[in-house]
Amino acid sequence: MMPEEYTAERGAETAVEARSLTKAYGKVTGVADVNLTIAAGEVMALVGANGAGKTTLMRTLLDLIRPTSGSITVFGHSTTRESVQARHLCSYLPGDFVIPPRLTGYQAIRRYSFTRSGMHPGRIDELAARLDVDLSRRVGDLSKGNRQKIGLVLAFAPAARLVVLDEPTSGLDPLLQRTFATLVSEAVGRGSTVLLSSHVMSEVQQIADRVILLRNGSVAVVDDVSNLLVRSRRRAQVRPAHPSDIAAIAEGLARINAVTDVRAGESLVTFAHAGSIDPVLKFVASFEVESLDLAHADLDDAFFFGQSGDAPPSAVVPTS
Repeated sequence: MMPEEYTAERGAETAVEARSLTKAYGKVTGVADVNLTIAAGEVMALVGANGAGKTTLMRTLLDLIRPTSGSITVFGHSTTRESVQARHLCSYLPGDFVIPPRLTGYQAIRRYSFTRSGMHPGRIDELAARLDVDLSRRVGDLSKGNRQKIGLVLAFAPAARLVVLDEPTSGLDPLLQRTFATLVSEAVGRGSTVLLSSHVMSEVQQIADRVILLRNGSVAVVDDVSNLLVRSRRRAQVRPAHPSDIAAIAEGLARINAVTDVRAGESLVTFAHAGSIDPVLKFVASFEVESLDLAHADLDDAFFFGQSGDAPPSAVVPTS
C-alpha cells in the first residue's frame, strides 16, 4: 500500500517558517537569528561545514531541542506550543541513527510502528526490496550502510507531509544513492516536502530545488540550485600552441574581473571563472590555441567559494 497523496498545489502553502531562530548551548551558539521559509512541495538542502548548525536547525524544527529565542512552525503549527501536531506531520532520519542491535529489521520497524501511523507492511517490504536490505537479519549483524537503509525505510514508509533527513545517504554505495534520489522525487510527487542535510554536493545538485548555506550557525545564502551554479566558479585550462605565449595568456586572464586562481604551468594555464565565459573566449581567441577545456559548473565549488567569503585575487601563480 502506497502512502496517501496530498492535493495541495506545490508552493501554495508554507511548510516550514523560522523567524529569528536562535539556539545557544551555554556560550556556544548552534544557530543564530535564522530566518527562512520552505514552501510546500520543495526539496530544501542544508549544507555547511561540520558544526555549521545543520543538525541543530533540524532538531529544533522537530522540538527535540527548544530554541533559546525566536520561533519555527511546521505547516502553521508552532513547534513549541503545538509540538505533537507539528511532529505528527513529519518523519525523521537522524544523522546518528541507532537501532537496538539485538532486534531484526522487522522487529525494529514494528517497534517504531507503534508510535507512527501509516507504516503499512506492503510499503515496508517494497522499500526494503528497492533498497536491497534484508529485514530478517539482526541489526547488529548488518553493515553501517544496511542499518542506514532501515532508517530510510522508516523515513519514507509513512505518509509524512514533511520528510526531514540528516545525512541520509551516509554509508550508501553510489547505486543506492540513485535509488534514494528516486525516493525523494516520488515523495515530492505525492505532495511531501523534503528537508535534508548532506555533504555530497553532487547529490544536492541532483535532487534539491534550493540550498541553504549555513556558516557558524547563521544563514550565509539561500538560493535556487540553478542560480548558485550560474554564480559558481568553473575550472578551466588553456593549452596554447606555442609555450612562449603562456606568460602573456596568464597575465591577460588575471586582468579579467571574473577570472581567479590563474596558474601558469610549462605547457598550459589553469584558472577559475564565474559568470559569463565570453570575455575569456574573446581574449584567448587572440592566441593560437591547441585546446580550451571548460568544466561544468559544480555546486561543490559554489559551496566552498561561499564558505571562503571574498574571491581570491587574480594573481598569476606559477606551477612546477
